[in-house]
Amino acid sequence: MTDAQKIAELLYPNITKTVEDYVKQYPPRNLNPNAEVTRLAPSPTGYIHIGQLFQVIANRAVSQKNNGIFYFRLEDTDSKREVAGAASAMPEVVQHFMPIDEGFYGFHKPEKGIYGPYVQSKRKEIYQAFAKELIAKGLAYPCFCDEASETLRDEEQKRLKVPTGYYGQWAKCRNLTYEQVKANIDAGKPYTIRIKANGDGHERMIHSDLLRGKISFPKNYVDYILVKSDGLALYHLAHVVDDTLMHTTVVCRGEEWLSSVPLHYQMFEYLGLPIPKYMHTALLLTKDEQTGNVRKISKRLDPWANVQYFIEKGYPSEAVVEYLLNIANSKFEPWRRANPTLPYTEYPFDPSNMSKSGAMFDIKKLDDVSKNIISRMNSEEMYERVLAWAQTYDTPFARLLEEKEEYAKQVFAMDRDGKPRPRKDITMWSEVKANCAYMFDLLYYVKDRHLDFEENISLKDTKAVLEEYLFEYDHNMDKQAWFDNMKKVARANGFAGEMKEYKENPSAFKGHITNVSTMVRVALTGSRQTPDLYEIQQVLGDARVRARLVETIRVLKLFIDKGQN
Repeated sequence: MTDAQKIAELLYPNITKTVEDYVKQYPPRNLNPNAEVTRLAPSPTGYIHIGQLFQVIANRAVSQKNNGIFYFRLEDTDSKREVAGAASAMPEVVQHFMPIDEGFYGFHKPEKGIYGPYVQSKRKEIYQAFAKELIAKGLAYPCFCDEASETLRDEEQKRLKVPTGYYGQWAKCRNLTYEQVKANIDAGKPYTIRIKANGDGHERMIHSDLLRGKISFPKNYVDYILVKSDGLALYHLAHVVDDTLMHTTVVCRGEEWLSSVPLHYQMFEYLGLPIPKYMHTALLLTKDEQTGNVRKISKRLDPWANVQYFIEKGYPSEAVVEYLLNIANSKFEPWRRANPTLPYTEYPFDPSNMSKSGAMFDIKKLDDVSKNIISRMNSEEMYERVLAWAQTYDTPFARLLEEKEEYAKQVFAMDRDGKPRPRKDITMWSEVKANCAYMFDLLYYVKDRHLDFEENISLKDTKAVLEEYLFEYDHNMDKQAWFDNMKKVARANGFAGEMKEYKENPSAFKGHITNVSTMVRVALTGSRQTPDLYEIQQVLGDARVRARLVETIRVLKLFIDKGQN
């Protein structure tokens, strides 16, 4: 038995399964030969970031091209930085936007798939089997260097103006004998497992990236840590092990991982395992509102960096997905213009069309996408989607919608169902309540209700117009008859019944027909900006229209009696 084999047995006496055993345990997937298997593997050290959702879009699109698999794996080996509750929340957030075919769905739900466990903290023995094999082959070794010695090494390297890292003459534990290793173990010294680098910093390798094409790198020359002192694998080893056993065919990840490619190639080669395809996507950037400069997305400056923001605000999930597709793939926008009604899932996503430089995220452009998508929804879908959001984030509004279901659907149908140019005034579900509050008596009759009448029209004239309108109002009139009646009311109170009349001689009138319709609109809704006034009245119903006119006239009289005009 060689020294390397003896060291491997000393470190891992209870690990009996080999790399070959695990490869046999996780058989190849029964998929179309052209199908791709992709994954998202976040660490629960925080929330799902918008950049991670960008990765989800790319991963899911690649996997679905030929009926492949997109799975979720949890990389929870950094227990010191783990945020309570983040692990279970992460797959739920992802699934709000994109379905997960397999993997980890949260600790309160069963895993799906035969390639698990999909949680890294439950795969410790598997990683140790791979580490043991590397050590036995003399390709990895235990390192007993502590943080103090690492700091001294970095300081010395900086003084000498050479790259920092554990390599060459500074790799103090690289060639320890079995006896030296055993003495350190017997002394209770903690240790990590490091890979033996096979590069010298000059010899180069070629990596073919699905997005970036061929890239030349120096071969890895640093003896990186693969296993921490607590026995859990770092990302480098876990990536090689998990993506091999779970048969990932395309590793789609951010460009910040490009520098790790030489190390990962080396590890696959050391273990005699096939190297997956890689696709390194561009970072998401944004424009700073204060300076106008382009910068990285910030957790501190950008509340929407946390994907939960879009869920809580009530953005339709497909709006966020479509916008990310738009900035991910240059051909999505012209495809959407040519296919305005097709679901985004019909788009033929091509990784080669992705931006290789920073992808710009603009929340205002997302708002425009969201408005367009909501405008295409009918009243039934609007009702279901708003109710589902409100049941979590605004329960009083949800109860109101449930109690007034048919009426609420009529409200949502205004300027929407069957209209050639539906309204585009809603960006997210959290805006709906304020947007249509005036249609519900419970929300209309509030103590601090504001009547936004035009300042250039006196309250006396406003009151007189509303009294005349109430007297003349006939709920059964068709739209043209109603508007003709509105003109009649205008003329009876000194306002022009036609804009043309007013423009020809404005001094002859107190105002014009638009001023009169605004008075009625404000009396009935409290706002100057609403959908079609005739349609509002038809949905409110005769009794409610009359009651609101009477109440507004009463309030105006109080103001006038107090000397306000």
